[in-house]
Amino acid sequence: MKRFYLTLILLCASAIAIQAQAAMGDMQGKGGMGNAKNTGAEQGAKAQTLRGQGKINSVNPEAGTVNVAMGPVKALDWPSMSMNFAVPDKKSLNGLKAGENVRFDFAKSAAGGYAITRIAPAAP
Repeated sequence: MKRFYLTLILLCASAIAIQAQAAMGDMQGKGGMGNAKNTGAEQGAKAQTLRGQGKINSVNPEAGTVNVAMGPVKALDWPSMSMNFAVPDKKSLNGLKAGENVRFDFAKSAAGGYAITRIAPAAP
């Protein structure tokens, strides 16, 4: 009889342990509690389109890049700076020249840098 109760206790304990382990595995599959904040922030930054304005320092239509002296970007906590941007749509660089004031939209690219998705001369 003692053996029966001992076996029953071990089976119940095993069932509880398996359920707890399954629950922990489910939490880890969803990013875990410690990673939830970082994962959400990274995904939000990847999908975020930002706006900037500045003055063109140089344009390289062949390479599909533009260097812009731009104002601060509060959303990224960036100060004013000059920065090279990739421009996937090289046609949007047509007619732009150094010294011209522009407004532009940009987003994080798949390569990890930032790419301009829209650029246009700024109204004087």
